Amino acid sequence: MSPFESGRRLCLLVEAGETRYAVEATSVMEVAMPGANGSSLRGVLEVKDLSALLGGPPEEGPGMVVVLDVSPTLAVRVRSVVEVADVARAPFFLLPPGLADSLAPLSRGAVLHKSRLYLELIAEALPHRVGSMSASGPARPVHWAESAPDRALVFESQGRLFGVPLGLVSQVISRGEAFSVLPVQSGPVAGIVPHDQVLWPVCSVPALLGEAPLPEAFIVLTELAGRNVGLTATRVLGVLQRFEPDDTAGCFRAPGLSEPVSFLDLQRMFS
Repeated sequence: MSPFESGRRLCLLVEAGETRYAVEATSVMEVAMPGANGSSLRGVLEVKDLSALLGGPPEEGPGMVVVLDVSPTLAVRVRSVVEVADVARAPFFLLPPGLADSLAPLSRGAVLHKSRLYLELIAEALPHRVGSMSASGPARPVHWAESAPDRALVFESQGRLFGVPLGLVSQVISRGEAFSVLPVQSGPVAGIVPHDQVLWPVCSVPALLGEAPLPEAFIVLTELAGRNVGLTATRVLGVLQRFEPDDTAGCFRAPGLSEPVSFLDLQRMFS
């Protein structure tokens, strides 16, 4: 009897790079320790690093080898095997618009198991994976705000202050265990997080300006051009008002702050 006929859906849960993955157990032939040199399994199957296969840095340490029942047979090294779990009743999330296009056919979506998010891999796609991926498509043109709003939420990200009009902000949450990094090498998306029964892409405002999309301790949940978008933040200073223009385009000063606040026209950039 198949797992689906019995009302079960078994998945192998693993960690590779900075991301957690789920692979349907029906696609897994074997889980084994790597060989002495880590490059082959029993001198027969070449072992490929899953993190590197998806465009990330190679895994450090011996890890574990997962042999996938695909054509051709593929053996991949992962950092760790978490468990085999029945995820039939675990919350399943489709990837957000935009990410669904860039990550397909790599993933169907993500599953939340024991408060942790696992990106579900399509095993059949892995033998054909080459190069790195982008979570954003073409780079977004930078648009600076011409004026500051009456009230704005001010937060710090990568050592710089940014502001978002208060009307666009719905909530501030801690990053938490449910946050997941994506296996992408470019673009502003630092990861994804489940909230209110949907997955939110979490973007880095500094990454929109060319920096790396680093995950940070807090996520500012916003609605930008009709989309759910989270913004990473190291700390949130609160709601401020009475902004005055600074000498630099898009920068404004507010009482009580020793440095200016940068405002991007995020509505325009995400439209």
